[in-house]
Amino acid sequence: MKNINKIITAIEKETRAIGFDQTSDRQVGELLATLVASKPNAKILELGTGSGLSTAWIAYGMDKKSHIVTVDNDERLVEIAKKHLGSDSRIDFRVGLGEEVIEETKENSIDFIFADTWPGKYHYLDEALALLRVGGIYMIDDMLPQPNWPEGHGKKVDALIETLKQRDNFHMTQMDWATGVILCTKIETEKETNQWNPNEYSKHTAFVSQLAMPVVDLLDPKKGERVLDLGCGDGTLALEIQSKGADVIGVDLSKEMVEVAKAKGIKAFVASATHLPFESEFDAIFSNAVLHWVKDANLAVQNIAKSLKRGGRFVAEFGGKGNMQSVVEAMEEVFAKHPEFGEFSNPWYFPSVNEYKKLLEEFGFEVEYIELIDRPTPMNSLAKWLDIFANGICQNLTDKQFEVFKQEAEGIAKDKTYTPRDGWILDYRRLRVKAIKL
Repeated sequence: MKNINKIITAIEKETRAIGFDQTSDRQVGELLATLVASKPNAKILELGTGSGLSTAWIAYGMDKKSHIVTVDNDERLVEIAKKHLGSDSRIDFRVGLGEEVIEETKENSIDFIFADTWPGKYHYLDEALALLRVGGIYMIDDMLPQPNWPEGHGKKVDALIETLKQRDNFHMTQMDWATGVILCTKIETEKETNQWNPNEYSKHTAFVSQLAMPVVDLLDPKKGERVLDLGCGDGTLALEIQSKGADVIGVDLSKEMVEVAKAKGIKAFVASATHLPFESEFDAIFSNAVLHWVKDANLAVQNIAKSLKRGGRFVAEFGGKGNMQSVVEAMEEVFAKHPEFGEFSNPWYFPSVNEYKKLLEEFGFEVEYIELIDRPTPMNSLAKWLDIFANGICQNLTDKQFEVFKQEAEGIAKDKTYTPRDGWILDYRRLRVKAIKL
């Protein structure tokens, strides 16, 4: 592409003429061109064409064999982009929803993503990141405060940055430069800690949903209410809530679980408790057996409060203080015995009644009910439980080391959790709560 400065100047002029002020920064554009130039024969996805300023820079960096799909839902802006860039056969312009383009794109097929709109950035993040090949780059900007930010947007930015930092399959660099740029490069990992096998989960842990019916009763969903099932899993409990006449949205961090929930007729998508793209939208938020996986409880409760309407209720049950203590201690002991396994990292958050009540009150909730419930739970095999729930703890172990880990953890925990008459009885302890947003 020749005369990039001439094209940029013309696009900027027409963009200002229609009163659109969310234009791309030139420094960011030059960085886009430089990064794209490092990806020969690349497949590129731009989420948020705008009037084509960033598209022009990307095209400037592309080689002749590269191709970009760029999407925006504002037709008048796309028309400006087409006017100046439409003759470039390497560019495929789409007018529509970014979510639809993400859904129709094959996973592990994209070399570079520039996300400059909500889909693929503030929601549909996991789905967008799944499109990248190993070595692929994800880039976003506007991570530093901007004059045109709406009220409360800074919290969304902070939540997004924290979510990206927590991903173990990306190297991330945050730059306080230009408008604030974040670059993430996808790396190969041995095991995916957020992937679940829905069939195995359903087969061996059906008790998780079966024992949650009292929590659904505590929620007491009403016809016409809008309810968020936070950590919907395979959608079993979302269906139960939906059967009461409520309008249910399910979110879960596992794409595999979300797909099963969708197949059951639940509106569901991938999202984290620490990164919810909602504001004052729900009459109630329900969560079962999920929040003990969220180590940043402050950010989770903040997101829950933000997503609820005033007067909305939060009803949840998850692991409380002392939950699975005998098994956790057994796992710690095995890691201490085997320094070659690395350091034991506990992935769970098991709060006390007072600790969680205080946290909820700090974020504007009135706690109507909270209780720690002992729930001895039968399990066919502790080894199978570890297969399902300890994958993150053991992600750096070889297959042989993982088998040693399971065998030794079973041996240590057996005295406290197994009898010939009753089999394995795991020491579950659940924190059940109902709180109202003031």
